[in-house]
Amino acid sequence: MEYKLHNPSDPYTFIAEDSETAALTVFALSTAYGAESRDGSDSVPVFVFGGAEEWYQRKFGRTVEEGLEEKMAEVAESLSSVMLGDFEDRRRYKAVLAAIADPEKREKFIDEWQDGCSSLTDIGAYAHALGRKLAGRIEAATENQ
Repeated sequence: MEYKLHNPSDPYTFIAEDSETAALTVFALSTAYGAESRDGSDSVPVFVFGGAEEWYQRKFGRTVEEGLEEKMAEVAESLSSVMLGDFEDRRRYKAVLAAIADPEKREKFIDEWQDGCSSLTDIGAYAHALGRKLAGRIEAATENQ
């Protein structure tokens, strides 16, 4: 499902397979951010003054740490999907990515797309770095088994 990230700077969207993954994705970035699904059926509140952990436990029946441990791969993928722009920008972004077969050229396009942010806080680059870090933890854990 597509989500719009509520933040004080540039518009961003991301993909999450479910509500819990969306919440974990937002929390990984900042509890001062929130999100809303494209169809308006799901949202993650902004928790500037606290309460995120309590909300998460009420909604999902476990701690944020337990959720992240269970859904680390999904969160890594969701963080990697964070894109500068609104839903219409995402449609065009996906169309261009679909036309680029070379993995290196795809990565270059993704990085260059993010260069358009106007804020000093490059949420997209931060999200992608977190996604890579989580993916690396998953890979390391798999190798150690």
